[in-house]
Amino acid sequence: MIQLNKMSFTYTKQPFLENISFTVESGEIFGFLGPSGAGKSTIQKILIGMLPNYTGSVVINGIEIKKHDNRFYEQIGVDFEYPSLYKKLTARQNLDFFSSLYQGDCYSADELLDFSGFYFL
Repeated sequence: MIQLNKMSFTYTKQPFLENISFTVESGEIFGFLGPSGAGKSTIQKILIGMLPNYTGSVVINGIEIKKHDNRFYEQIGVDFEYPSLYKKLTARQNLDFFSSLYQGDCYSADELLDFSGFYFL
């Protein structure tokens, strides 16, 4: 599902991430732990194609991330450390809005709220 092989990245001439390698199999849950500045968000940005100037190999679903097209974003979900919702909208309205950004079929807001146990929204 996700394969990094000797991936390195730098913001300046000084190395920032060096020779990072790991694999995440389909169905696995994987997280990054570490202090501020350790590179967690940078790796996440590389994985979703926001920082393409890395060296080494980053493969998602069998395709090198640098070769993905926009259909790639229909297949992934990413949530960074900042809230990604609109505070003036209800939970249902947020779910409806974000699902409208995708071309494919999505779960309905009611299905997601039912799954999460938030019946009162």
